[in-house]
Amino acid sequence: MTIRGREFRWLLAFALFVGQAVHVTSAFSGEAAWQSKWEKVIKAAELEGEVVYSASGSHRFLDEFHKAFPKIKTTTVSASCSDIVSRIMTERRAGKYLSDVVRCGLTSAHSLYQGKTLQQIDPALYLAEIRDPSKWWQGKHHYADPEGRYLFVSAGSAYVRFGSYNTDLVNPAEFKSYWDLLNPKWKGKIVATDPRTGEGRNGSRFLYYNPDLGPQYLRRLLGQMDLTFSRDYRQATDWLAQKRYAIFLFSQSDDTLNAKQQGLPVQVLDTTGWKEGVGLDPVGGAYALMDKPAHPNAAKVLLNWLLSREGQMAVQRDPESAGRNDSLRIDIPKTDVHPMMRRRDGSKYIVMWNPDWMDGKPADELVKQTLEQKK
Repeated sequence: MTIRGREFRWLLAFALFVGQAVHVTSAFSGEAAWQSKWEKVIKAAELEGEVVYSASGSHRFLDEFHKAFPKIKTTTVSASCSDIVSRIMTERRAGKYLSDVVRCGLTSAHSLYQGKTLQQIDPALYLAEIRDPSKWWQGKHHYADPEGRYLFVSAGSAYVRFGSYNTDLVNPAEFKSYWDLLNPKWKGKIVATDPRTGEGRNGSRFLYYNPDLGPQYLRRLLGQMDLTFSRDYRQATDWLAQKRYAIFLFSQSDDTLNAKQQGLPVQVLDTTGWKEGVGLDPVGGAYALMDKPAHPNAAKVLLNWLLSREGQMAVQRDPESAGRNDSLRIDIPKTDVHPMMRRRDGSKYIVMWNPDWMDGKPADELVKQTLEQKK
């Protein structure tokens, strides 16, 4: 028996229709299953009635979580990230598991990862809007751990803490590359945060691991440019405004912008467009889910809310972030983010949550050796 052309085309069309219907039905069934699980988690979380959130800062955005889930009380542990990690590890050694969700800077978060205290994030993501990679920058979820499973990075803002300058002494158009900072004209005219601590350490690590800069650049910057170091951001900003120095490296953008609003001749050094790329700063660090949470279901509800569209908008507009938090979600408005800190299409970015950067010892050792040779 033969099948004529018209019959064949009809059968082919019917087969394609059935295939598509099966695919749609399967997808719908899969989402329905996730939704059913999510509803069960919410009910269980409401019975637990509490969730413990540990992070630095004030966390005022959690007021919106309470509106969404009024039956779940949040207990916040506000401290420096190093203190939070120390507290968690001390509790665990005593057989106490009191934490649920943690958000910390990458060095501290990495300590929790290395201590094997965390559970994988992906299985705990119930909401389709979170699991859908198209909702996130570069079409994927971003993690700061080598396995890409435990330290979820939700923000990526242009790294404006690299430096600032005196607007009467510096024409920013002169800079097209980080190498331009090594121009002899700037020798002795740069103040910098101590590269062994705080923003100085973050900045030196960024320069060390940038593939177009590296150890050679950092060694020349610290060893040849006669930098003056300060551990007081405001003091260095004052020196900049007073024209004692033309450039302030590893500065606090908040101090610079506040001084600018007061009419002082200072501005953040915008490295967007520089040849070697601008750092992408994981403001606030990474989210982590404890492997033995005190409130396992409430922990999942809070984590899903934090990464949801609603949650990310709340975090992004929180007054504490001062417009610094550019969510990696690309389906939310960015009007709450300072224009200088927003990601821009077509710009070259170097993500600062690269797991290979977590080991700061090589950069620290280079800084130590270079500064000792200067004595």
